[in-house]
Amino acid sequence: MWRRRHHLVQSTAQRWLLRRHHHLTSFNEYQILSSTRCLGGAASYATDKFLHMPSILSNISSNPSLTRYGDVRANNAFNPFLISCHAFSTRGGKRPRVPKMKDLHSVEEVILTAYEHRDVMSRRDISAVWARIPQLVSRRQPRHQPNPSLHEELLSKDDTRRMLYKIFDDTTNAIEDCDMRELTGTILGMAKIVTILRRQGKRKGEDSSRVILRELLLNKDIKPKVELFQSFANASMNKLDQFDARHLSNLAYAFALIDFDDGSDLFDHIAIKAVAKRNEFKPQELSNMVWAYATMNRPHAVLFEAIGDRIVASKHLKEFRPQTLKDTVWAYAKAGVSHPKLFEKVANHVMSYDSLDEFKPQELSNTVWSYAKAGVHHPELFEKVGNHIVESNSLSRYEPQACSNIVWAYATSDVPHPALFRKMANHIVALDRLVRFEPQALSNTLWAYATAGVSHPKLFQKMAHAAIGKLDRFTHPQDFSNTVWACAKAGFRHPKLFDKMANHFVGLDSFHQFEPQALSNTTWAFATAQVSHLDLFENVSTAAIQRKGEFNNPQHIANLMWAYATMGIVDKQLFSSFVPTAAKLMDSYNNQALANIAWAYAVANVDAPTLFNDIFINECVEKKDGFENVALFQLHQWHLWQTKENSNIGLPIELLDSSYNVFTSEDPTVSKLQEDVVAQLSSIGLDPQEEVLMDSGYSIDALVEVNGKKVGVEVDGPYHFIGKGTSPLGSTILKRRQVPSIDGIELVSVPYWEWNELLGKDEVKRQDYLRKLLGLVEDNRNDT
Repeated sequence: MWRRRHHLVQSTAQRWLLRRHHHLTSFNEYQILSSTRCLGGAASYATDKFLHMPSILSNISSNPSLTRYGDVRANNAFNPFLISCHAFSTRGGKRPRVPKMKDLHSVEEVILTAYEHRDVMSRRDISAVWARIPQLVSRRQPRHQPNPSLHEELLSKDDTRRMLYKIFDDTTNAIEDCDMRELTGTILGMAKIVTILRRQGKRKGEDSSRVILRELLLNKDIKPKVELFQSFANASMNKLDQFDARHLSNLAYAFALIDFDDGSDLFDHIAIKAVAKRNEFKPQELSNMVWAYATMNRPHAVLFEAIGDRIVASKHLKEFRPQTLKDTVWAYAKAGVSHPKLFEKVANHVMSYDSLDEFKPQELSNTVWSYAKAGVHHPELFEKVGNHIVESNSLSRYEPQACSNIVWAYATSDVPHPALFRKMANHIVALDRLVRFEPQALSNTLWAYATAGVSHPKLFQKMAHAAIGKLDRFTHPQDFSNTVWACAKAGFRHPKLFDKMANHFVGLDSFHQFEPQALSNTTWAFATAQVSHLDLFENVSTAAIQRKGEFNNPQHIANLMWAYATMGIVDKQLFSSFVPTAAKLMDSYNNQALANIAWAYAVANVDAPTLFNDIFINECVEKKDGFENVALFQLHQWHLWQTKENSNIGLPIELLDSSYNVFTSEDPTVSKLQEDVVAQLSSIGLDPQEEVLMDSGYSIDALVEVNGKKVGVEVDGPYHFIGKGTSPLGSTILKRRQVPSIDGIELVSVPYWEWNELLGKDEVKRQDYLRKLLGLVEDNRNDT
C-alpha cells in the first residue's frame, strides 16, 4: 500500500515539474519537492550502484531538473541522491499504468514516458510509441507546450540519444515475438517517420529527436536502413498466416511508403493472402493495398482484378471517402492495370454528388489525372469537375502540381473546357511568383495548353521567365523536352529560353539519358521555333545514333530527320545510320511522316535505296488520298531528287501530277525587297523576267541573261533563313541545289541583310553590288 502511494506521489511531482518547469527559479524548490517525493524512506533505494550510472540529464549549471523518466540524478553536492522510478514500479505493489501515447504532445514527452516505463511496457505499448512519434514529428510546432525550450533545457542531445537508442533496441529485440498488430504498428510508424524526415530534409538547428531518428532509421543517402527493414520483412513473412485483412493492407502500405523492396517474394505472398481475404477488406484497406502495389511498381494482376471486382460488386460506394476513391483509381492508372468497370463505377459515383465541395483540390486533380493516364474517356465526369473548378471563388488552395495535373488530364483526354483553361491560366498569371512550381509542373502545364490548342501568351511568358530562373533544377530530360516542344507548338517564340535551356543541358552532358521521344521532340521544337544551337544538335545526333535501335515509333524518326533537314544540318552519319531503322517501320508511317522523311533525305542528299524502294512507293500509293498539300509539296521535291539528281525510282503516276500541281500552284508574293532588286537589275541594262516557272516546277524571282547565259536571281528575305538570321533553311538549301542541277541555270542569291545595308546609299552602290554578283565586266555594262 505504501509503495502504491509512494509511486502516486512520485509520478504527480514529476508531472508537475515537467509542466511547470519555467516557474521554478531556485534549486531550493527542487530540494523541497525532492524531499516530498522521497517520503522519508525512499532515499534508501539510491545505492552506490545507481550513483555511478551515467547521467541522462543535460549539464545545466543553473536549475538542475527533476524529470519524469527513471534514473534521475539531482546535482546536490551536500545531499546527493538518486531516485529510480523503476525501483518503485517493479518492487511489488500494483504495476503502474503506462500513459496513453495519444495523450502526449511532443516527441520528447513520448521518449521520456517510454524510457520511464520501459521495464513495464508491453509490446503493444512499444508499438504505440512508434505510431505516435510520426504524428508529432510532422508538426511544425508541438502543441500544449508552455515553453518551447523546455525539453531542450531538460535533455541534451546525448541524453536523448541514450534514451531513444534504448527504446529502439528494446523494440527490435522483441520484434520476433510481436503479433500482427504490434508488428505492423511498429513498421508503419517507422515508415511514416522515414517518409516525414526525407520530405522535410535536414534542417539547420533541428531538434535532437529528429537528428537521432535519422541516425536510427536512415542511411546517409537518406535511404531507409536496409538491415532494419529487412528484419521487419523477415518477421512479417514468418507470421503472415496470422495476418487479417487490415494488417495485410497496413504491412504493404508501410513498405510502399519508403519504397522498400528487398527482392523477396513477400509482396507476392501478401497478394495471395489478400486475394483470399478480399471480402474482409474495408474501403480504406482496399485502397491502401492497390496504392502500395502501384507505388512499388508491382502490378499484381490477380490482386488488382480481385480488388477491382470486389469494388464493382459493391451495391454502392458511400463508404468510400474522396481520398479513397482517388487513391484507388490512381493506383490502377499508375500500375497500368485496365479495369474499365471499376473506373465506370467510380465515375458514376462521383457524378451522383450534388456538389464536389467535399473533394479537396488534390483529390479532384488526381482523379481526372488517373482517368487520363488510364486512357478511360469519361467526358461527363470531366465536365462536372471542370465546372466545379470554374465556379470556385478562388484557386488559392490548388497547389501547383494540382493545377498542372488538371490541365494535363484534360489535354491528354482531349476533353475541351476553355473556361477551365482560362481560369487556371489567369490564376497562375496572377501569382506573384512561381517559386513553388517545380520543373515538371511548369513543363506539363505548358504542354497541356499547347496540346489543347489554348492560346494564353501571358501564361507562356510568365512560365518561361520562371523556367529561366530555376534552370539548375531542370535535370529531367522530359521536362526540358516538353517545355521547348510546348513553346514551339504554341507558336510562342522565346529564343532566350531555348538558348539557355540548350546551354544548360549541353553542360549537363546528359543527352544519353534522353528517351527517343525526348530526343525527337527536342530537335523538332528547335527546328519549328527556328532557334539554331549547333552544340545541342550535335549532342542529340550522337545520342540518337547510339540509341537508334530504341527508336520504335515512326513519328519520332520522321520528326528527328525533318528537324535536322529543316535546320540545314546535313549530318551524313546520322541520316545513313537511321536508314535501316526507318526502313523496318515503313508500314507504320502516316502520310505526313512519309513525306517528312522523304523530304529530309532529299535535303540531306543521302542516297538510301533500301529505304526508298517499291515498299515506300506502295505505301504512298495506298495512302494517296490522305496526303495534304504540304506533304505533296515535299513529295515533289523528293521526286526531283530521286529522278533528276540520282536517276532512282520516283513517284508513281497516281501521285506525280497531283504533287506537281500543288508545287506549282502557289501564287508568288513579291516583296518590296524583290521589287527594288528587280528595278536595279533593269537599271543596269538587264531585262529581268519576274517569277519565272522552271521545268522543275520551281519559280525564280528574276531571270536574266548574262554573257549569253541564263542566270536566276533569288531575292532571299528573312524567312529564307533560320530565325530570320543568316543561316539558310533546309528548303533554301534544297532549292539552291536543285535548280542548277535540274534546270541547268546558275542561281545567285541576294540576301536581305546585304541589300538592306545598301538601302541608305545611292543607287550606284546597289547597282555595283549586282554587277559584281552577276560577274558583269564594268566596261561592258552599257553593252549588256
